[in-house]
Amino acid sequence: MLNSEFAAAKINLTLEVLGRRRDGYHEIRSLVAFAQDVGDRIAFGSGRFTSTAATGPFADEIAGANLVDKAVAAIAAAAQGVEPKQLILEKNLPVASGIGGGSADAAAALRLMHRTYPEAAGVDLTAIAHTLGADVPVCLKSRAALMTGIGEHLEDFEFRGDLFAVLANPLASAPKNKTAQVFALLAAPLLADNRPEEEPPVFSGVSDVISYAAARGNALEAPARKLFPIVAVLLAELGGLPNCRLAQLSGAGPTCFALFETQGAAASGAAELQSRNPNWWIRSTRLA
Repeated sequence: MLNSEFAAAKINLTLEVLGRRRDGYHEIRSLVAFAQDVGDRIAFGSGRFTSTAATGPFADEIAGANLVDKAVAAIAAAAQGVEPKQLILEKNLPVASGIGGGSADAAAALRLMHRTYPEAAGVDLTAIAHTLGADVPVCLKSRAALMTGIGEHLEDFEFRGDLFAVLANPLASAPKNKTAQVFALLAAPLLADNRPEEEPPVFSGVSDVISYAAARGNALEAPARKLFPIVAVLLAELGGLPNCRLAQLSGAGPTCFALFETQGAAASGAAELQSRNPNWWIRSTRLA
């Protein structure tokens, strides 16, 4: 749809925390993929923009200023003559869930406005994305990438095959500063000054991707379990699904994912999991 933009859910297949910088930020290395049919959607409404209007199953959890508002303000400031129209956010992803909903929404708003307003044609969207949050640059591309630094260094990847996932969130209440709390519980050491550079991985197929993800894991899983004890239940349930190749936490949680090599296995796994846990948010999808 020309007047709307899809905001795909972001999945951290791996999340390594390399250390805490002296400025307080954390250096990471994360292999990121995006759900091809699970996400939010940004669309134009009528009238001039005041603040983002929210619809959808999780609209009630969007309150106050958000990253979409900041993205609109940044575009308007960078492109003279832009008078933004109202934006409507169809909020289908759980809020503060570890799958980049807010960042993906802001990135989608940037893409939508960039292609709609001729005055914005020369605006550097990547530069704006860096000012909005660590995950916004990778969500701007919305394709598989290895993310390093504090999110500013991106290397695109193709999986050379189809990779499918089941996403599961228990819809547990999450504090607004959830990510900060998880990183505080991690208590990462200072980043080593002489840390050697690592060559990017090379994947010949999805089995290599799964093996890489299993070996690297998510450094935030242990602290996330302290904040959300139900993460242990999620991982056990996902890991026990037939044909599941790997179950891990995404981001700072509490959403977890299971990886599969076929669409049918993922769809069957999602249906089985939903039947046992009818109050959870569960989706199957292809990752790319």
